[in-house]
Amino acid sequence: MKGILRSAFDAVFGGTKEPKTTTFQMINGWSNFFVPMEDYSKDILIKTCIDRVATHVAKLHPNYVVMKKGKKQPANNSQLQTLLAISPNPYMNAYSFLYNLATKAVANKNAFAYIKRDRQRNVISLWPMEYQSCEAREDDRGNLYIMFRYGGTHSTRTIPYTDLIHLRSMFQQGEIFADTDDNLANHMALLTKLGQSFENVVENSGRIRGIAKIAGQAGTEAWKSKAKMLNENLKDPAQGGMVVTDGTMEFTPVDSEPKAADTAQLEFVRDNIYRYFGVSKPIAEGIYDETSWSAFFESVIEPFSIQMSQEFTRKLFTPDEIAAGNEIVFDANRLTYASTDTKVELIRQLRPLGILTTNQSLEIMNLPPIADGDDRVQTLNVANTDIVSQYQMSQSQKGGEKDEQGPTDDPAD
Repeated sequence: MKGILRSAFDAVFGGTKEPKTTTFQMINGWSNFFVPMEDYSKDILIKTCIDRVATHVAKLHPNYVVMKKGKKQPANNSQLQTLLAISPNPYMNAYSFLYNLATKAVANKNAFAYIKRDRQRNVISLWPMEYQSCEAREDDRGNLYIMFRYGGTHSTRTIPYTDLIHLRSMFQQGEIFADTDDNLANHMALLTKLGQSFENVVENSGRIRGIAKIAGQAGTEAWKSKAKMLNENLKDPAQGGMVVTDGTMEFTPVDSEPKAADTAQLEFVRDNIYRYFGVSKPIAEGIYDETSWSAFFESVIEPFSIQMSQEFTRKLFTPDEIAAGNEIVFDANRLTYASTDTKVELIRQLRPLGILTTNQSLEIMNLPPIADGDDRVQTLNVANTDIVSQYQMSQSQKGGEKDEQGPTDDPAD
């Protein structure tokens, strides 16, 4: 097992040397250490909320676009595009990579991916970082580094911040690391107690069915025989739970109706956890409609898309490359969960205006493209403003020419 771990570690960091760094001094006194939050994956509600966000973030499609002749065009034949869209590293496909990053960003507020480059500084792989804690540091030139601490045989690894994709959620305070808070931990503790109360009620209900008094000395054979008979009668479905006694036995039933836990409080805590993650109950249960999906997309997924587009662009390209128009854009088809009627109506309205091509219309309907499908059609009821201006000018000129010719003589005169 150690050999496998060593191989994986070398695959990521092999050939790199630890730089000499010192503690990075924060401006406002925030801690330069970050420790991931405790593992909440054992709670099904929190695990479900995190999974819903990560699942839809992982569906975002990365596109490497470049500015050519004043227009942004996809760099389809780029090795970087293949790396981003298919296989960021030898162990992961693009979906798994993005799912892993999104999970860490949602659960721990910070997610890191190491950008491995060759000697020419070309990106050759991307690796999500697993660590026990990390620390912000700097070298003698003021360059920022992040030192990651690991368990087991690997103690630390210090990486330039420029070689790290860093995604943050709820970045409301702190300077480099998104600061964790106790809100989720407090709600989690309360949710655990409420869940345990339900389990205790179910576990304890029905254990004691009643109290039996049997004449005679306890422990004698006659006493044991009658006690056994009572117990068998209680268990026998044919008896219907009825116990028949004689004058030597007395059975008093005990009310063992389970006491319901505070369901209102449970709903309150659960709703707060939904709000914490920006996930509604329909989204969590997978029974959402267009309205629920649209709200979830705009409030949770779209902000992730914007952050990822900006972070991948600024870390994968140099300032000169960015100035030249190189950019990474994470796109999402927000119409994926729209009804067929909504999709048809959208195409019906936009296609005649020349906004959608034939293939774009087919893509909305989840249909394959066709040859020569990049054409645009436009209704004759809609004209280009330049054409309208030219037409009006020509009509005005024709009217002026008529006026200059003056009135024509009436043949009758």
